[in-house]
Amino acid sequence: MAETVVKRTGYTNETAKAFLVDAGAVYKNLKYDQASKKWKGELLGATEDGNKVKIEVKTRDIKIDGTFSMYKGQKQIESTNAELEVKVKELTHSNIALAILGKARAAEATEAPDNYQVIEGTSKLTNDQYLTNIGLVGTVTGSSEPVVIILDNALCVSGLEVDFKDNSEAVATLKFQAHADEDQVADRKLPCRIYYPQLT
Repeated sequence: MAETVVKRTGYTNETAKAFLVDAGAVYKNLKYDQASKKWKGELLGATEDGNKVKIEVKTRDIKIDGTFSMYKGQKQIESTNAELEVKVKELTHSNIALAILGKARAAEATEAPDNYQVIEGTSKLTNDQYLTNIGLVGTVTGSSEPVVIILDNALCVSGLEVDFKDNSEAVATLKFQAHADEDQVADRKLPCRIYYPQLT
């Protein structure tokens, strides 16, 4: 932001362009398609009451004899964590399988009718249960392009808790965590990115 003479409010003519508004939409395996110049992914489903992104950076202080206050360069990054919390209202068999770290399969003729899926938990987590990524696509008021937040190698770590009530629809809160791949571990890189458009 340009240097200005001080005033008693943070509001400027540019302020209204930088509001992040509405809940956005959540996509699995989101990527930018250069040919069409569009973002593409698999929609997770309808949500209720918004979505929440949390990026944590934990630091530690390096102690040195003779220093009596905090000093520049003292803090080192100890760990990072990125999470996306989604309140899913569209409860499909694939969303339920994501929540319980399980798998869905077609029911066998001896256990249920033909048009049923069976969703079962597993005793061992495998790499194919991680999503390539999960992304939140949101709106910023000063651009026709979306804000896109991507968590790499996402895994649902919340389990499944659903209330069934009369005159209401069930909503499941799913929490996804980002996980670093081999290159990101080597580079000590946060497995999360925010793509923020230029504001007009």
